[in-house]
Amino acid sequence: MNKNIKIKRLILGPVATNCYVFCDTARKKAAVIDPADKPELIYRTAEDEGCDIELVILTHGHYDHIGGLKGLKSMTGAPVYCHINGVDVLGDPRKNCCEDIGGRIETFAADETVEDGDEIAFGDQKFKVIYTPGHTIDSMCLALDGMVFCGDTVFCGSVGRTDLPTGDMATELNSIKKKLLVLSDETPLYPGHGEATTVGYERKHNFYLR
Repeated sequence: MNKNIKIKRLILGPVATNCYVFCDTARKKAAVIDPADKPELIYRTAEDEGCDIELVILTHGHYDHIGGLKGLKSMTGAPVYCHINGVDVLGDPRKNCCEDIGGRIETFAADETVEDGDEIAFGDQKFKVIYTPGHTIDSMCLALDGMVFCGDTVFCGSVGRTDLPTGDMATELNSIKKKLLVLSDETPLYPGHGEATTVGYERKHNFYLR
């Protein structure tokens, strides 16, 4: 990892979603994964490190990962990236669960779409897209310098729920086994909820992956 990059985790919103803020203090730029809520706090977290937010990436389009998106976009103008299948999810208040769970009818839009294997440049670093459908049709993980930020695809000792629109358990387990468990045991996984884990720990202890 570039020694100038600091990673800040904010726990935000109604279901304690992890929002990750990457601050490149040398370039004075920041990237955000999953602006779940409180855009002012996300903005201030980057600002405290002397950084302007230059891009936002969504691991998927569920309401609890995008609650601060419109506010942050308004404050920064930063382009928003999602998986190509996220266009439909973000644009449908039933699929993004804003209507049924979030209690409001709201749609969102991304500026850029990506697919499996694409890379999103962040200075001299790159977020590599790992498409992992199952929790939602647009779920993706982001690999950066040996770390994987995995949204709601997998948690420490569990996996993301699949009983919401576009979810499918068989697809999710296939994604995890074919895209994440092929990585080295030491690979750290940073989920959308809860504490970090590793590929090796999940391979050995995750009931769903046995």
